[in-house]
Amino acid sequence: MAIDISKVKAIIFDMDGLLVNSEPCWHIAEKVVFGKVGLNLTTEQCIETTGKPVKDVIQYWYAIKPWENPDFMGMETELFAEATKAIKETAPLMPGLLETLAWAKAQNYKIGLASASPMDMIEMVLEKFELTSKFEFHHSAELEEFNKPNPAVYLTVARKLDTPIEHCLILEDSFNGVKGAVASGAQVIAVPGKEEFEQSKFDIANLKTSSLENIVGLFES
Repeated sequence: MAIDISKVKAIIFDMDGLLVNSEPCWHIAEKVVFGKVGLNLTTEQCIETTGKPVKDVIQYWYAIKPWENPDFMGMETELFAEATKAIKETAPLMPGLLETLAWAKAQNYKIGLASASPMDMIEMVLEKFELTSKFEFHHSAELEEFNKPNPAVYLTVARKLDTPIEHCLILEDSFNGVKGAVASGAQVIAVPGKEEFEQSKFDIANLKTSSLENIVGLFES
């Protein structure tokens, strides 16, 4: 498959792992919080749940190795707090992001953000990197009935951008996100992390690339 750029009127970005290199921060949070209940996760194990909503991550590991007296809501709150702290202190922007945003604006594409993270985390990241004005609309899947991989968050962003979903291009790094983006009916570029790049599951996207640094060149060559 390939991208038909002539159909694109809007570009929708994911946040964690695509806009900002926050996945290592989530891994730190998961190791700390799950460690408190006796589950000592490795980085490789953390990668298994990349892109999943936090509720689903907790249920995933509880099903594999249940712990006593589970407090799922409290654990979710603690995971968000630990991840937010780490992202605020250490997470950098992903290479190629600013160039991709500048190119999209120069092409007069509408630009949106669709994240599985809660709205306060989205707004913290946008404010930290002074990106708020770069997006015409940003939205959290936590405000939808279903989080990713359900396509609802993308459909809402497309509607708010006043653009039919089939005229949207979605950029996603996680398989969960790519799966939901494909289900929405948009064209999709997968930008997996290096640990997952060779995995064939990302072949459901229209196109796969290793970095946002490649995006502009894909359409200007």
